Amino acid sequence: MTPLDIEWFRNCFDGNLVKEPLLDVGSAKIGGEPNLCDVAKRLGLKRTTGADLRIGDGVDVALDFGLRKDAFRESHRLTAFATVCVFNVLEHTFDPITVLSNALSCLASNGTLLVVTPAIWPLHNYPNDYNRLLPDWYRRFAEFYNLKLIHEHFSWLSPFGIEPISHLEDEFPTYASKGQSDSASRYWISRLVHRLFNTYGRSHWATHTAIAAAFTRVQ
Repeated sequence: MTPLDIEWFRNCFDGNLVKEPLLDVGSAKIGGEPNLCDVAKRLGLKRTTGADLRIGDGVDVALDFGLRKDAFRESHRLTAFATVCVFNVLEHTFDPITVLSNALSCLASNGTLLVVTPAIWPLHNYPNDYNRLLPDWYRRFAEFYNLKLIHEHFSWLSPFGIEPISHLEDEFPTYASKGQSDSASRYWISRLVHRLFNTYGRSHWATHTAIAAAFTRVQ
């Protein structure tokens, strides 16, 4: 979880989208870093539940969200949550639609589903890295599951900060689109390395970028 993930989560909290009880899907702590349950508790929420594949640090419930719908429903006794969070999980799942729809099944009728996934990111095998999701995927998921995608919180998370994803045109935040340039030393070192190894110079085009989306059920 990155500082921008936490900042966006706090923005959602300030927008009255984060309430208790809260479920954090993929809550296992890595290297002692806090999970969303910790962040939520610092904001005053008391009822939080962390779920992951195995019981461990930061995990209250061992649960596989990749199971088929019927098997998933039979595998747990979780109650409805006002907020369900799925941060940096879907890229590690072979079937992100099943995982997110199972997370959605844990959501209360008037609750909020919060999701963050990388869009431009190095491979990070924990345990595997399967996919990258893009803005149209989120829009189609909302349509298919009769959800409202909250546009003011549908955002790019990038080195340029937290920015809304346009309703009219999707464009990755890049140095070119921002009219900015990377530091001269990093730029030329990058150009030299990519020229020597015949690779594409992504580091002076766009760096780490994620997508954050908030959904509510259509009433």
